[in-house]
Amino acid sequence: MESILSVIGEFINNLGSTIVMPIIITVLGLILGMKFSKALRSGLTIAVAFVGIFLTVGLLGENMGVLGTAFAERTGTGLDIIDIGWPAAAAIAFGTPVGNLIIPIGIVLNLVLLLLGLTKTLDIDVWNYWHQAFIGSVVAYITGSVGLGLIAAAVNVIMALFLADWSQPLIEKYFKLPGVSFPHLQSAGYMLLAAPFAALFRKIPFLAKMNLDPDTIRKRLGILGEPIFLGLIIGVLLAAFAGQDVQGILTTGINIAAVMVLIPRMVSLLVEGLSPIATAASQFMSKKFPGREFFIGLDSAVLIGSPSVIASGLLMIPVEIGLALLLVPLGNRTLPFIDLADGVFVTAMIAPLVAGDVLLTTLLGGIVMGIGMIFTTILSPAVTAMVEAAGSVDIPAGYANYTVLSDGAIPHSYIFYYIFQSPVAIALIISAVLLVGQYFLTKKYPMGEKIFKIEEKAE
Repeated sequence: MESILSVIGEFINNLGSTIVMPIIITVLGLILGMKFSKALRSGLTIAVAFVGIFLTVGLLGENMGVLGTAFAERTGTGLDIIDIGWPAAAAIAFGTPVGNLIIPIGIVLNLVLLLLGLTKTLDIDVWNYWHQAFIGSVVAYITGSVGLGLIAAAVNVIMALFLADWSQPLIEKYFKLPGVSFPHLQSAGYMLLAAPFAALFRKIPFLAKMNLDPDTIRKRLGILGEPIFLGLIIGVLLAAFAGQDVQGILTTGINIAAVMVLIPRMVSLLVEGLSPIATAASQFMSKKFPGREFFIGLDSAVLIGSPSVIASGLLMIPVEIGLALLLVPLGNRTLPFIDLADGVFVTAMIAPLVAGDVLLTTLLGGIVMGIGMIFTTILSPAVTAMVEAAGSVDIPAGYANYTVLSDGAIPHSYIFYYIFQSPVAIALIISAVLLVGQYFLTKKYPMGEKIFKIEEKAE
């Protein structure tokens, strides 16, 4: 049975999202009672939108990666643990026994929880199960047990669904995306950690009155506050600080401006394809399960079309480099590198906590990554061992110690790292308590309904 699940998981992973996505959406549409032509159109439209989003995110990542490398090289830090980045980490995680099994296990768990009414989210973003696979692989490494690694990964699949349900009301209200949730453990995990600090900000008069969301910036700066000009200005300034030449500065500025314009348009195309599915899902659930809601779980890449997310994500580059240096006395040895291009995924689900205020979003991102960076250092031995076991993985040369900034900084990663250093019975009990606690949070204190209400200022 295990080998069959492993083959299924590897097959789905190898096909890639742009192939499997329209198939899943089309089949889902048919199940929900849509005509084949309309279901297929929705599936293809969503797939095309994701191709556009991924291409544009790739352009953003390429530019942010160049800037991040330049910032890192100019600091001369001497930090001896290098961030290998999420692409290498995903390849390593999916190449482990835990990674081979996580997709089919995750799909089954999701369907069971939906039938039991314990989640409202149908997660079609199965490729991002690599985050759970990463956590499970770390647990398998420290315990020597693939079984415990699978349990840790499975628990985090469920936690991601609970986080998606919890954050959905606020995400829907801010980004205007009805019927959608985001069980993307990376961005949702950052949001969970940032929430208490955002609540604290609201109690500090100076910060509570701060109003630097893109709409306000646009009103204050006029044409210079529009996303296209804001992207140009931020891109030019960052490239200049990174020491690029005139051509590099101008190219970076134009590319970031293009991203600020193109990603929102790709998201609009995504919503166009998603709306018929969401409507059909709502009608289906009202007939089959009266009174129940139903959300489609997507990649948080959908959210980075927001100007506040992009702007704060760009600002995370110098913030993370600065944090790496400032935290050396506290034990940090991590040099942010590849995942410096991942800033938008840090800020994607944090921005709604502060109504899109760019400065506060960046500050929250800095707090989350500052805490996480200490733990990326602690996780380094496990990640280094996984890199060495994987063998042929594209990683930065010249370093003997490795970590993953994007995933090592997720609270779930380091929490489960510590949990499973306890005796097995205690680790399982603590995992169950955390799971129940997160479910309670989802049901009793949903975002946007009881906490973190925002005015109608969405972008």
